[in-house]
Amino acid sequence: MNANSIDKNTSIVFQTPSIQNVRFPGFSFTDPVTFCQSSANPSHTLTFSVTNYANLSGSNQFNLILSNDNFATSITISNPSISLTSVTSGTGNYTATFSFPAQTYGGNYKIRVTSTTLSSFATSQVISVYDIIFNAQIPLNVTNGNVVICSGSNFTISIVDTGNPNTTPLAYSYLTYVWRKRNALGVFDIIAGQNGPNLTVTTAGVYYVEVNYGSECSSSASPNTNAKSVQVTVTEVSGGSTLQINTQNGETEVCESIGVELLLQDNAGNPVANGSPISWFLNGTVIPNATSNTYLATQGGSYTASLNNGSCTVSVPNNQAYVLDDITFNATLNVGTPYELELGGNFDAIVTTDALSPSFEWSFNGNILSETSNTLNIATAGQYTVIITENSGCISTIELNLVVIDPSVDEIPNLISPNGDGVNDKFKVPYNLTNSNNLSLEIYNSSGKQVYVTDNYQNTWPENEDEAFQSKAFFYFKMSKDSQVIKEGILTIIK
Repeated sequence: MNANSIDKNTSIVFQTPSIQNVRFPGFSFTDPVTFCQSSANPSHTLTFSVTNYANLSGSNQFNLILSNDNFATSITISNPSISLTSVTSGTGNYTATFSFPAQTYGGNYKIRVTSTTLSSFATSQVISVYDIIFNAQIPLNVTNGNVVICSGSNFTISIVDTGNPNTTPLAYSYLTYVWRKRNALGVFDIIAGQNGPNLTVTTAGVYYVEVNYGSECSSSASPNTNAKSVQVTVTEVSGGSTLQINTQNGETEVCESIGVELLLQDNAGNPVANGSPISWFLNGTVIPNATSNTYLATQGGSYTASLNNGSCTVSVPNNQAYVLDDITFNATLNVGTPYELELGGNFDAIVTTDALSPSFEWSFNGNILSETSNTLNIATAGQYTVIITENSGCISTIELNLVVIDPSVDEIPNLISPNGDGVNDKFKVPYNLTNSNNLSLEIYNSSGKQVYVTDNYQNTWPENEDEAFQSKAFFYFKMSKDSQVIKEGILTIIK
């Protein structure tokens, strides 16, 4: 008799001592009796009889007792519905409808019927009871159903503890498991000795696990349980074999704000399982923390990956790298870097771009500035950065950097030509002399008359051409700092 025919409305055989007057029907089943209790099949029925029914006290109550250690300990089955169905030749026939306690699990159980007014009781044959408390797909650490291992290596398939009793059987510590492997005929054989939540595989094949609810309650023909995992295909490769990278739609371009998901597969096109020792590379450089079988690429480049199980390394060859091109825009600055400031001057750094709906973020020495247009007026040396964002279509950014340096002069000149052509118009001295704002300069004409004096020279003399071009176009200068003369000499002026 199969599980479906005994779950409900079934009389089971009880062994009853002849001297007792509570008994069960005198017939038996050829198969062991198994009860599969689930939300779809929550209650069960048994029948028993009482001889000398007329002498049974009207206050009598019957109880159902459950035990799996021959009643050394026992549990009272709560709230059974027990009713008299008929009286035949002084014998009362009863039907009991009941549910087993939650988490009843395994074989070697017996049910006993006791009476509150009779000293006798009746005990059933041994039965198996499985309260199918977990009845969902079993989650595994192999999310895509495929594992790649190297020859001589292994991989452990494990049930995942999600922490939620609705999504993992590991919430019920008493449950055991049945692991199966498909044979050459396509039948899934039980793997002997494997009843825990983990299975270490060393050979190729197709595997799955189910909660052990007994042979009848776990049967694929039983409607009472779905407590199985997905099938896991294990592929075995040898050293020197190759992997491949693909995408869902064969993308060849990548937008940084969206990205393209790259999938690592074996040479048969099966995804490599998460949990394998995976490394991803971009342009030959390892990508930190990229150890999953997928990688969300957000920039263009040449992508490869490898799997190293200790016994061998399987990789994507460089000549089969997956190449992505950036979907981007163009942006340039109107000046090169480094850019030297004119003495006391300033300039506009201007961004030219073909970005759609661009926005601009300027910063100076790491500090964000208030300017948000494509132009920044610069009068101070330092490190400038502008981030241009395309805000329509592919949202992406480009960062441009500009180093601005102070004006510099390699040596103190003895000849200048202040003719307004922008070249050598001023008496420029090295920046390291002017940056502390305490450089003293005295200039005298050829007659010995002082024509210029300052305690804070900033490379500004001559201030006009008339001042420089005199009948005798040479001058005497004296330069000092902190009351110490640095240099003095003749300065010649030419047109």
